[in-house]
Amino acid sequence: MNVNVVEAAKEIIRVGTTAGLSKDVIDLLEKKLWLLTDEMSLLVKKNAELVAKASALETENSNLRAQIQNLQPVTGTFNEYGGVLWKRTASGFEKFPYCKECAHHPVMMGMPPNRRAMFWQCPSGHTAPFQDFPAK
Repeated sequence: MNVNVVEAAKEIIRVGTTAGLSKDVIDLLEKKLWLLTDEMSLLVKKNAELVAKASALETENSNLRAQIQNLQPVTGTFNEYGGVLWKRTASGFEKFPYCKECAHHPVMMGMPPNRRAMFWQCPSGHTAPFQDFPAK
């Protein structure tokens, strides 16, 4: 049963101000108050669910925005070497390669993150054998 909470409250106030406090009036007010209490309980529960859902969506939105920032298109001249893309600089190549599998070519990192890594990996999980810079 969906009760209009505002209308029920108005009715309780109207009955309380215009009628005597007979047993019938008290029973009617009690019934309306129970309906309001039940409706309020449902609304409080629904509100808590919506607040939790909104919080989860805000977290997901923040995570997706961070991922999008990491996937911005990279401009420049690339050379493919060792299964990855190397971006040319004025003095050679950048320190880290870019993923050739991803459309936006995110930067790849050595896994584990040290110079003894066995492979390169991009944020999307694509891997390539670890090789140092190509010859200049």
